[in-house]
Amino acid sequence: MLKKNLSKGFSMHIDPQLYRKAFQAYLRKGTPIEWSIKQERPTTHYIWRTRGDDKVRPSHAVNNGRVFAWDDPPETGHPGEDYGCRCTAEPFMPSVDEFIEIELADTEDSGAAWSSRDFVRHYYNGRGRGVTVRETGHLSRIVAQYMTSTVTKSLQDNIAEVAREHPNGAFSDVFENTYDMTGIVFSIGDTTIGGRFTGNCVAEFGILTLSGQFEFYLEDEFADPADVGMEVVDFGETIYENIHRPLEDYLRGRVGLRPTGPQRLGIHTGEPYSITDRWAGSFSGQILADRARSRFG
Repeated sequence: MLKKNLSKGFSMHIDPQLYRKAFQAYLRKGTPIEWSIKQERPTTHYIWRTRGDDKVRPSHAVNNGRVFAWDDPPETGHPGEDYGCRCTAEPFMPSVDEFIEIELADTEDSGAAWSSRDFVRHYYNGRGRGVTVRETGHLSRIVAQYMTSTVTKSLQDNIAEVAREHPNGAFSDVFENTYDMTGIVFSIGDTTIGGRFTGNCVAEFGILTLSGQFEFYLEDEFADPADVGMEVVDFGETIYENIHRPLEDYLRGRVGLRPTGPQRLGIHTGEPYSITDRWAGSFSGQILADRARSRFG
């Protein structure tokens, strides 16, 4: 149940037009002001106000100055619900400098930056062994490129949207997209980056306090040296493929044996290999529960 004395960290706003409308309804029809205000419900929370005289019920006097949520009434009910209650509900407009900060961890490289030739060399000599992006010396730059203002804002909005669905509890979601990293290293090019975030949300007086963790991943594959415009020719193999093996296949055919295989014309073969990595992050922030008033989500 949300009930607490008004704290210094929040500001209150009373809409004069709302009260003018309520007062006119009271003069014309005798409608209690508190009911008019409640029906408008311009905010998710309100401040309980009594008339301050000796006619106020003790249980209502205790509520005076406290903040309540419209969807979580106190034991006395909302102002005006009890017969003859003259208490009013002042709209409570929380004020907060919204923010969602994202911090990354474990994005350091473990080696010198690979050139396109290094990626091709591993294709031919690595026997298909996968490599991490940090091993190629490009993780920190790729992560920096990934965390542009556009991606950061998208992650912040995603966090805010999911957190509002779980205003007092745990929340999580996954994300994934393809990003062009040819400006960092052509051999990686268009790569898939995604992840998952988990967090906790605490709602109080229309403000959500958030905290949580990120798990990021990158998945790519180096499958064809032609993608980087490099052709590797082994001259020793060229001699074998164009002279020795054709002669060997001719002799095998003479004795009824199958040929050794298609002629490769000296192109050195290799094995595709995966390029992957993992890194972590955390987030924290405060946002307004009301999406219409928030800059996130």
